Amino acid sequence: MNPYDYAHGLARALRESEWYRNLKEAKKRLEADPEAWRMAHDIRRRTVELQLKAMGGQTVTTEEQEQLRKLQEVAMLHPAVRAYLEAESRLSVVMDDIQRILAEAIAPVVDLPGKRAEETTEHQ
Repeated sequence: MNPYDYAHGLARALRESEWYRNLKEAKKRLEADPEAWRMAHDIRRRTVELQLKAMGGQTVTTEEQEQLRKLQEVAMLHPAVRAYLEAESRLSVVMDDIQRILAEAIAPVVDLPGKRAEETTEHQ
């Protein structure tokens, strides 16, 4: 079978999975509550801002980290926000696992960042 066919099959399996259905339902509940949606949006926006700052070589201060932590803490008290973020996290773990499995499949012939040459040849 062609790898693209497998990829499309995997995409279908993800869309039919409990993880995806849970996230889709949690998103509906989140979007139905403007306050919850705003909280989740604020967390996402602030998280991305701090990630971009760090990737740009700037220092993320302890104060900025603490502000984000407090924002997350308050938002997690809201059931719709909590359900959405937890469902999103579970699907993210699945996606990360799939990415790791795919990377391991090609590791013997591709130098992956963070891998030493002897680590990749051990698996051959």
